[in-house]
Amino acid sequence: MMDKEKGEQLAVQDAPAPTPATTAAEDEFPEGGWNAWLQVASSFALYFNHLGLLNSYGVFQAYYETTLLPTASPPPSPGSAPSKSSASWPSAVATEYWHLLLAQGFCIGLGTCCLSIPSIAVVPMYFKRRRARAMSIATVGSGLGSTLYPLMFESLVPKVGFGWAVRAMGFVCLAMCLFALAFLKPRIDPKKSAKLRDMGFSLRLFIDTSAFRDRAFLLFSSYARTHGMAGAKLAHYLLAIMNASSLPGRVVPSFAADRFGVVQTFVVVCALSSASVFYWISVTNTAGNVAFAVLYGFTSGGVVALGAVVLTTVTTDMSRLGTRLGMVSVLKGIGSLIGPPISGAILDASGSYLGVQLFSGFGIMLTAIFSIGLHFAVVKRLGKEMSE
Repeated sequence: MMDKEKGEQLAVQDAPAPTPATTAAEDEFPEGGWNAWLQVASSFALYFNHLGLLNSYGVFQAYYETTLLPTASPPPSPGSAPSKSSASWPSAVATEYWHLLLAQGFCIGLGTCCLSIPSIAVVPMYFKRRRARAMSIATVGSGLGSTLYPLMFESLVPKVGFGWAVRAMGFVCLAMCLFALAFLKPRIDPKKSAKLRDMGFSLRLFIDTSAFRDRAFLLFSSYARTHGMAGAKLAHYLLAIMNASSLPGRVVPSFAADRFGVVQTFVVVCALSSASVFYWISVTNTAGNVAFAVLYGFTSGGVVALGAVVLTTVTTDMSRLGTRLGMVSVLKGIGSLIGPPISGAILDASGSYLGVQLFSGFGIMLTAIFSIGLHFAVVKRLGKEMSE
């Protein structure tokens, strides 16, 4: 009898007890609640500004080419134009190319850096099981912003002029930023220092599509006006149609990502986005332009929504997420910096949009290929951790 009791005691002692790490992991992510969803709303507001206005730049490009700076050569494209209200207002009084370069190129670009990482880094601290869905809902802000900003610009310019149209957009940016500033709150303090291996990890496992994806948003309005839609009123709203189509494209793939895997779904949407760009080459009429706007808008929405989720998926320590996002943002910045000049050089040299379309299509395809490598790298890393 004593031997039996002794054996039971040993069995209890040998059984694996819940570790503090396991308990913390279970309690770490709220997975909902008022505060968690308020972070999603705040991230939504930041996305509305920085990516919303960035993807609206095509209406500025077309306006500069036809009205404000028709004699500028090459066509002015000061780079990224995400939102920062304090830099949007100087654009209202711009009369020269260098004015736009300072206001929309440097000042707004700097403001975007301040908005980008918080919009991505905070939401993953509150969600794990439903992370892809929560982050995709936040990215809907960029789709909504990039739909409303072009409509706002096209509607206000004939009524109040370019200056007040841009000022009005700046006030919208300010209101959204103030909302996010009031409620955005990280749950986990960042580590004070990060090992240099994080840089290699981030660069090895992630590639951004900014250098390739943004070309369609920048040039689509100009392309449509010279390929079947010259003088058509609908041409003014093509960019809004494209961005509106990205709204379901940001949400629908997130459900597939929760079921089949984030990286796998990201590879698929990148491949579909690349295919839609190759279809763009054949577009020469109104129906084709509208079809491309819908197809590319939907697929690029998935690329934007899942791109951020991919990095959070391969980062187990959320306190390091901000550091890794900063490293990846360097790649995004380089892509956004060199993409427009390369596209402009190709367009000037060839006199045709074909080279730009091929550059964009093959670039997004390359992203899909790198993402496949990312999948195998993550599987290998997880296998190594489990064996240890």
